[in-house]
Amino acid sequence: MDSLRLTLNPERIEFVEYPENMELKPKTTKIKYGIDSLKIKTDFQVVKWENNEYLFSGYFDFGWSLDKENDYIRFADYLNSGLEPKTSGMYLVHKTKDSITSEFDLKQIPQKWQSYFLKEPVSAKIKNIKKVIDPNDKENISWQIELDKGENDRINNRLTLETKDGEFFIEVDSVLTNRSFGMTYMYDFTPKKFPIGTELRTKWK
Repeated sequence: MDSLRLTLNPERIEFVEYPENMELKPKTTKIKYGIDSLKIKTDFQVVKWENNEYLFSGYFDFGWSLDKENDYIRFADYLNSGLEPKTSGMYLVHKTKDSITSEFDLKQIPQKWQSYFLKEPVSAKIKNIKKVIDPNDKENISWQIELDKGENDRINNRLTLETKDGEFFIEVDSVLTNRSFGMTYMYDFTPKKFPIGTELRTKWK
């Protein structure tokens, strides 16, 4: 297995925090660099797919979501949905080719991260649809979608499933043994347009 060690040792570090209120100015902080000051990644593994080379670190961070994750877990999420290696991903990559012409070699991934990768696409059908109205704003309507597959069918709360035409998708946010749930906030969603029995998959090709 190829590996790469990248050593970073700057004297000072500057980072910028952008406030949620866009009218406020960003806050810039300068600090003396220490080995744990910003927990900079230094150990990477080279993972290859086609002519692409990715640098993955097993270091856990919260940089891109509220969940504890790392490069391997993020890459699995994109790969499970068939999005890589085109334009998705939050990791270092050297790209010379965009098209996928062969299956990804899962043996490159350390064993402890392989469970996050789906060997085959997951398919589920809409089992129930519940309309949810915000009690403080009657015009704020969302829909809770129940799927007929759960943990026993490899569904987890990191998956995104969509219809074959790509017009409708949900991100799974709750998983039980034989069923799972997700929310949609599509303004034009109706049970008539996407009725019970509609099939969704993590990847159609």
